[in-house]
Amino acid sequence: MAREKKEKKEKKPKKAKKEKTEKKGGKKKLLLILIPVLILIAAGAFAVVRFVLPNLGGKEVDEAAKKPVAVENYEIGEDAAPALDTVFVDIEDQKEGRLLANRGPEKESKGEEAAVEGRIYIYEMQNYASVVDRYLDLLMAEEQGFQLVDETYLILEERPELADEEGALTLAKTSVQEGRVFQLAIGWSQANGNLTIRTSVPEGQLHRPEKEKEDDGPPPASVREQLDALEQLTPAQLTLPGDSMSAYEIYPIEGFVTIDGNLCRRFNFYDKEKPGDIAGIIFYSGDMQHTYRMDVDDNTIITELK
Repeated sequence: MAREKKEKKEKKPKKAKKEKTEKKGGKKKLLLILIPVLILIAAGAFAVVRFVLPNLGGKEVDEAAKKPVAVENYEIGEDAAPALDTVFVDIEDQKEGRLLANRGPEKESKGEEAAVEGRIYIYEMQNYASVVDRYLDLLMAEEQGFQLVDETYLILEERPELADEEGALTLAKTSVQEGRVFQLAIGWSQANGNLTIRTSVPEGQLHRPEKEKEDDGPPPASVREQLDALEQLTPAQLTLPGDSMSAYEIYPIEGFVTIDGNLCRRFNFYDKEKPGDIAGIIFYSGDMQHTYRMDVDDNTIITELK
């Protein structure tokens, strides 16, 4: 029995040692396999960030966002206009303005995207009024052909006086795209410290205000001239009873009314023998070429007298 116990003691340690060795050997093999795999994954991820997504994050991108490149023209399709950047001048070796942001394109509708997409340009600057005034000189010159307009694209005849504190205006001209206008909406605020220009090509048409009809004829006769002319007529010519106009008091009514396109004054005729009773109502044209009688009883029927 002593021999059997001794054999068991010798065999048991050997078995345990073998199993322990096998386990350690397995972990080493697993680590050796995983290390090259992880290296490949890391290299692949670096390639994606470095080459496939070069515009995400990074110091260069942040610096570029702080200093966007100045532009020479605002363009939408074939429509173009000189940018505000072109009128900046140097003040103490520095430009009086700089572009802060260039956002867009904007799309106002899903149809004809090229016709409606635009951009927004935001500037930091000094001397808002003088800069915008120079910009208006440039865009409203014959070569560029822009006009100051309101929200309906009505051309404004007067150029506004500009102030540094704040302001807003819209410039537009007929677009190369049929039925549209190329528009620059400009607004600024000294309190906010920037100026914004929004470009777009909306549907619309430039139009001018309708001119009032000019009256090339002579001015209407005075009340005194008309009274003198009426007193030279006979009552029969005015369809009034009696033989002499001396039987009537004539009172003019202030203002004019239009009858058959003629400006006329109204005159009330009173019979001197019947105070307060209107004997007749006559409308006499300012050129003293037309005479109309109103029916006293009906007060609406007007007849031209020959």
